[in-house]
Amino acid sequence: MKQGTVYLHLDYRFPDGGIADKFFIILNSPRENEFFITCKTTKEQKWRPDKEGCHNESNLYVLKENDDFFPLKTWVQFHEYYPISQELLFRLKERGIIIKKAELRYQTIRAIINCVGRSDDISPFYWSMINR
Repeated sequence: MKQGTVYLHLDYRFPDGGIADKFFIILNSPRENEFFITCKTTKEQKWRPDKEGCHNESNLYVLKENDDFFPLKTWVQFHEYYPISQELLFRLKERGIIIKKAELRYQTIRAIINCVGRSDDISPFYWSMINR
């Protein structure tokens, strides 16, 4: 598992109690005893910008449809980060709760990482693990 890997989390439980399958992206390649830093994606535009690319002021990166892995326009959301231990991620994978779906192209994950770095909301601690 490395930076740019896309997983599908089956039956992801949202804070409001809703349950749905949810894609997430690994933002770092952790060293020994470090955790994975992940973020969610959505295909629901709602209030989000339509233009592809970086929207660091909104903590979003917009991928156009059929660009890299995602068949629909997809919003990579980094207003919240989800740290997860290496041990837990491997257990979830073994139990079939998360399924590896793709590895983003180098250019795609670098563009997302560069956008994360321009966000005012990324902590220096997380940024030090993501930007290697």
